[in-house]
Amino acid sequence: MISAIKILSFTALMYCLISCSQGKRQEADKLPNVVFILADDIGYGDLACYGGKLPTPNLDQLAADGIRFTDAHAPAALCAPSRFSMLTGSYPYRSYSAGGAWNTNSPSIFSDPHEHTNAGRKITVAEIMQKVGYRTAFFGKSHLGGDIKDKDGNLIRKQNEISKMDFTKGVHNSINEYGFDYSYSLPSGIQHEPFAFFENGNFSPFDPNKAADNSSTKFWKNGRYAMKNGISEIVEHARQAGVGDMDYNSSQTGIMLIDKAIDFIDHHLKLNQQQNEEKPFLLYFASQAIHVPHTPPDYFEDDKGNLNIKVNGITGGATGDFVYELDLQIGRIIKKLENEGLTGNTIVFFTSDNGALWPNICDFGNPEHDNNGPWRGYKAEVYEGGHRVPFIAKWPGKISQGRISDETVLAQDWVATMYELTQQTMEDDQAMDCTSLLPLLLEDPGYQKPLHPFILYQAGYAHDGAIREGNWVLLVNRKNEATELYNLKEDPEQLKNVIALPENNNRVQRLKQTFLKYNDHNNNTQEPRTTKAFSIETNS
Repeated sequence: MISAIKILSFTALMYCLISCSQGKRQEADKLPNVVFILADDIGYGDLACYGGKLPTPNLDQLAADGIRFTDAHAPAALCAPSRFSMLTGSYPYRSYSAGGAWNTNSPSIFSDPHEHTNAGRKITVAEIMQKVGYRTAFFGKSHLGGDIKDKDGNLIRKQNEISKMDFTKGVHNSINEYGFDYSYSLPSGIQHEPFAFFENGNFSPFDPNKAADNSSTKFWKNGRYAMKNGISEIVEHARQAGVGDMDYNSSQTGIMLIDKAIDFIDHHLKLNQQQNEEKPFLLYFASQAIHVPHTPPDYFEDDKGNLNIKVNGITGGATGDFVYELDLQIGRIIKKLENEGLTGNTIVFFTSDNGALWPNICDFGNPEHDNNGPWRGYKAEVYEGGHRVPFIAKWPGKISQGRISDETVLAQDWVATMYELTQQTMEDDQAMDCTSLLPLLLEDPGYQKPLHPFILYQAGYAHDGAIREGNWVLLVNRKNEATELYNLKEDPEQLKNVIALPENNNRVQRLKQTFLKYNDHNNNTQEPRTTKAFSIETNS
């Protein structure tokens, strides 16, 4: 078991810093707003501030105003399992499906339908924030499973029967039941049916003047469709039709998501004024960009709601344009915070759900653009490129500007950071694989490396894994065989497998034993474990 790290003195200092500053408000009122932005398939090298050759001025400024991590990792090299971890702070194997719950025919990833050995639901960071008064909202792709029914009220559990869903019954046992006061979601992203938005679990047509029932739906075949302000595309239904909104337009989903996020901030501020409160908010923004289909809009709305920012064609490639649209989304959020005077009391995080997309499906326009930088492998692979991701944090006045950190961190560490920020204790069976970043972010003089004694990686669908300790990475296949060993300091591109060198025998055996003790990529067949990398003590 990993030893817990106690930081009582720093936690108390942080709490005072947040709660007691200037003595103008009560303790809870001084908690900052939190914006967590999760991009889809953005690689380590896709942003200009990470060496990319595409225009990402808003993300570059976000990094310049805060801290940029060069050794941050998604917990899995694929989106669905990573999304579970991003919300719970636990590795994907802690759920009932280490490979993720994926589409709406799967039970919610937060439930435990098979009653396996790690029984007990994992609570979300949104639930934690609700406990201390945050208003919480979710926007974008969930890919966390859920419940849909056919017209006879039967639960749909077969993927090839999703098209039978009754839209009037909505999507339930989903994100709204797990900590979010409001949601506007694409349950399976832009790539899979149902091709529709659901607001608080209820069908929300693209055209608000149309009925929110089955009369506003149709079956879409795989292909490209000329639509208003862009080309829409259906990409994962070559053999069958996929059900969705009759006006579904993949090129407009980003604009619609960001509009709803801005509306949430307006509504939040209005409620605070009406109720004479100063509640903080958590805004979880899971962008559709840049998952396929790569269908950027022709023009993107600015903060005045005008369609006047050209997107399509700006980089010379559809994927590059999609990266640019993502940057515009972040720009609108940042601008909104500035316009409302919220910047100084808002933490903004940005990261990606997995590593870079495969080059053969991308068109970045600029041939010099390398979406993965120096790293080997891509999305779904256990090599560095499969899970090394951008990670940026900004908190004006708290996080020093322009910092670059080489600390090895996990993207789900933001969950433990929220526990500490709000002075809540992590239970033994919750947030089991994350460490608070506050000591590092706020440059606590007592902060010591490493934050994680070791970290685990998971490839696509949990078949292959790896363990990282310092600069050493050991790969373990689905048969629990140690197959490759790399030293990232000497060989960052992972070109030289040194597992066969005699001097590494002890290291290989030790790392393999640790991996097998603390990981299970065979659907939780081993005994339950508690490997929380960090715990918090409070003075209450």
